[in-house]
Amino acid sequence: MKNMFTGLALFVFLFSCPSFAQLTKVWENNTDVKRPECVVYDDENNCLYVSNFNHNPKNGDLYNDDCVSKFSLDGELIEKEFVSNLTCPTGLCIYNGKLYIVERFGVVQFDIAAEKVETRYRITGPGFINDVIADDAGNIYVTVSDKATIYRISDHTVEKWLESDEIAGVNGIIQDGDRLIVGATGDSCLKSITLNEKKIDIVARFKSGVLDGIKKYGNDYMVSHFEGNIYRVGENGEVTELLDAREQKMHCADFEFIENKGLLIIPTLWRNSIVAYKIIQ
Repeated sequence: MKNMFTGLALFVFLFSCPSFAQLTKVWENNTDVKRPECVVYDDENNCLYVSNFNHNPKNGDLYNDDCVSKFSLDGELIEKEFVSNLTCPTGLCIYNGKLYIVERFGVVQFDIAAEKVETRYRITGPGFINDVIADDAGNIYVTVSDKATIYRISDHTVEKWLESDEIAGVNGIIQDGDRLIVGATGDSCLKSITLNEKKIDIVARFKSGVLDGIKKYGNDYMVSHFEGNIYRVGENGEVTELLDAREQKMHCADFEFIENKGLLIIPTLWRNSIVAYKIIQ
């Protein structure tokens, strides 16, 4: 592929608790994405989906000319407009054969096998809806990063599930057992929210930065700072830096980590590329 870099001798060494690890850059695609914001892995079809944010939304306009692209795990483009007619898509998640896509201003439910949009859920409140996750029961949670709010879509109904100053700047979100784990940029903390009582606790504190993507890493978490860092958060809340790409001006948005393959895929947004690293422990 034109402008595809493979086998690069770029090594990032790091100490992390409990073991020594190595990150090796294995490929970069900087030709087939337009401001990529999120990457998600489809283990059923062994491929990646990437949201192309493309525009900055202005005055609530709906452009309907953005898309989600489909890639192989080697970074080869399979289909540019796997999901088309989107407006500034950001967060992605997969549940029960459906790809959920956050766009301006709602969530698209896309049937992967049928390759068609099934439903569009409208989120009418103000604010920048950003990331999305499905829990084990199929409830869909959507973060609103500038309104300290999380919406839930349950039984085809959209509701404001949680609004609290404790989650100001909420962005990245995952489920971990009976809790949601979220990044709250307002106070630069990784936090947990119990699904039943909505009890909020601090998991780890960061010095600063926009907490964008979150993934499980064994019993730990992997967290990205949009500014260009990837961190590992241990069970005791200890934060260890895995990658610092700020000098390369490589933003780290809502990344994917495929643990059984040791593969970390980072969408760089303004740099217009997706970059993959192999993690060896």
